[in-house]
Amino acid sequence: MSKTTMKDIAEKLNISINAVSLALNDKEGVSQELRMQVLELAVTMGYSQKKLNAKSILKNKTICVMIENKKKNDKYYYLDILQNLKKEANIFGYRILEEYYSLDHFIIPQCISEQHIAGIIILGKISQEMIYQLKLYTQHILCVNHSIPYMNINYIITNDFLGGYLSCAHLIKQGCRNIGFIGDIEKSSNFKQRFYGYRQCMINHFHPKKYELIYLTKGIEQAVLNNDYQYIQKMLLTYRKMPEAFVCVNDRNAAIVIKALQYNGYKVPQNIKIIGFDNMEFSSHMTPSLSTLEVNRQIIAKKSIKRIHEMIHENTIPETIMLSPYIIERQSTQ
Repeated sequence: MSKTTMKDIAEKLNISINAVSLALNDKEGVSQELRMQVLELAVTMGYSQKKLNAKSILKNKTICVMIENKKKNDKYYYLDILQNLKKEANIFGYRILEEYYSLDHFIIPQCISEQHIAGIIILGKISQEMIYQLKLYTQHILCVNHSIPYMNINYIITNDFLGGYLSCAHLIKQGCRNIGFIGDIEKSSNFKQRFYGYRQCMINHFHPKKYELIYLTKGIEQAVLNNDYQYIQKMLLTYRKMPEAFVCVNDRNAAIVIKALQYNGYKVPQNIKIIGFDNMEFSSHMTPSLSTLEVNRQIIAKKSIKRIHEMIHENTIPETIMLSPYIIERQSTQ
């Protein structure tokens, strides 16, 4: 059986033997994209050389991005972060392998179990037990947008409490006093923190009693997932007096609330003002366009790749990086 040579790899990729040599020996002179193609092909074709371990080189340049199954079709947020991670990873000389996981039936991805990666970035909710399992293979684990307060690992999170507070404060500046909140706070710790921020802002400005706060949380997330605006429309009808404005836990909630309000004969923002969270792509194309809060997803990606690069190459200690959101004002609060 003949051995694979650099010439074989070069012919397969239609490049020079010199380019193959530079890539295999991890030297400058070829693009990162081409380097990865050469390394992957070398491993696939069984290229072997005593002074070279292509698998080892490939491993040191590979990051696994794990995304919760529920976020698989979330092209407006999580998949947008994924695309930005790939761009940033290329700048730092890494490739990204994406894997999807289930909270209910968690299985270690093969690229991790076979130790083909240098680090892991997790997008979405994850449990303590799952972190323990992943730590058997690498200590280079970074959680994005979700944290476990009692686990000392690396996180990049949004200051959701501040986000809820800023949303409410923005509506107050617009002249609103009677402000409600909409979002299923039991479905996400991020949602709950946004609610706490809204509530604290109301307490600081108006000193309301608990029963005076208007918030709609029960069954909202399921209604949003099912695009069931009629459920929300009926829930809104239970209020004797509608608020002047609503802080919504995210843009999807805000969009369906606007639809429900319009069904009930209200105009946004003339009768009721609405603010969302996340600045999803559709929020600027709605009628009315949606005011929202954002932590720039490109910044999230930049911070994530920079942090995991430090974890891989330096002697670091666990760190939590908290990013502050900012308001993007559009028609729904004007």
